[in-house]
Amino acid sequence: MKKAFVFIENQAFNTLLELAARTRERGYTNLLIFRKMQPHEKERLNEYEQQHRHPLFEQICEVERWDYSRLRDLVEEMAGKQPLAGILTVSGLFTADGLLGASVAQIASEKGLPSQSVDGLYRSNNKYLTRDALRHAGLQTVDFGLATEETSLIEHARRIGYPVILKPINGCASQLVIKCENEQELLQGYRSALKKLPRSIYRDLYACTHRFADKKGNQIIFDPLRTMLVEKYIEGPEASIEIVATETDVIPLLVHDKVLVSEGDRVVYEHLLVVPPVRFTPEELENIRRYAVEVAKATGIKNSLCHVEIRYDKHSGPQLLEINPRVGGMLVTKSLETMIGFHALDAMVDLALGSFQPRPYPCTTDQYGMFTLYPPHAGYFERVEGLDKLNRIPGILSSTLLFPEGTQIHGDDEEVFLLMCWVKGETYEEIRDIYEQAKREVRFHVKKEAPAR
Repeated sequence: MKKAFVFIENQAFNTLLELAARTRERGYTNLLIFRKMQPHEKERLNEYEQQHRHPLFEQICEVERWDYSRLRDLVEEMAGKQPLAGILTVSGLFTADGLLGASVAQIASEKGLPSQSVDGLYRSNNKYLTRDALRHAGLQTVDFGLATEETSLIEHARRIGYPVILKPINGCASQLVIKCENEQELLQGYRSALKKLPRSIYRDLYACTHRFADKKGNQIIFDPLRTMLVEKYIEGPEASIEIVATETDVIPLLVHDKVLVSEGDRVVYEHLLVVPPVRFTPEELENIRRYAVEVAKATGIKNSLCHVEIRYDKHSGPQLLEINPRVGGMLVTKSLETMIGFHALDAMVDLALGSFQPRPYPCTTDQYGMFTLYPPHAGYFERVEGLDKLNRIPGILSSTLLFPEGTQIHGDDEEVFLLMCWVKGETYEEIRDIYEQAKREVRFHVKKEAPAR
């Protein structure tokens, strides 16, 4: 009897399909636990099955609840019909019913299958617990505090010293990351964020009140809708590093230089990344790799790809912004494949199967870059102009429009990648010129209100 591979996911549909295609090619039967599919997702799945003349998933369970007990019962039912080879989630973010990745990891562990660390997932998805883990391990980290109301907010900020950053404790897409230069801005930012969080695109992410112990064993109740992290603002050039954590080791893969980053009122935008990095010395790059590995070890992450974001302070060296127990966004998977021959989706499957085998990852010296163009604001995405001209720019290797014309998009309080490009140039300056030309050629037409029907 064929073994089955179980996917439990509530967001990353396109990545899910790519992963399932890989596991099917390896001879496994795919089983899926997913939220209710959107019409365009059903259409995409039907297109695959018509093209390949076989179902991608032998069983699909659409669910509205993501609590551990419900998921465990579904997996138990599946395991009663055929043996399981692996269980995998893609994003594993918080839901109103708990931390999805942690539930999946616990279920996999109980079934005797390779799993991520429940403890590590909490300490990487909850940004307060991340900083607490670094402090406990004696690693470099900025001062921070948990603001549960305005009194604690002000006390932490005064102790830390301005400027400070306010951010959701379990946010994503740089949503509501607010720089505050003084107490007035601090209170305004805090009050504004608490009003926006329950109405945000990620409100389900924040609707998960959870209890977890810090590294001293103190039980803390986290309410992401009413609590924010306050931390010292970090100066310096920004970079990210991709890592793979196995059962026993943590391996640095590739550093991306975030050469163009801007700070909005409520969002930090990354515009252009290049690889290999151009602003760091070999010694600084080694410091980044070593620090990122220690950060991952401090959180306890295992059997996972990791994305670590840092800023390099001219006095203290690398300082953590955040760590995510998943591969980086934008076109990082393409970059890993191009630069070091690392196939991230294959690695995710291998980690879930317990078959991942690390090897040396030499990096090409050719200069590549990736950039994204953002919508001017949230609203109804009518159309885009200039894609033909964009794709004729020398050095543009690929361009991807992430949202179809005629759809509602967000982007007032969070990063929304509308167009992504993968480029190659002889120098960083050439890649920068390609980016600037792309900005001139492409125009997004977004109405703040959707048309009447």
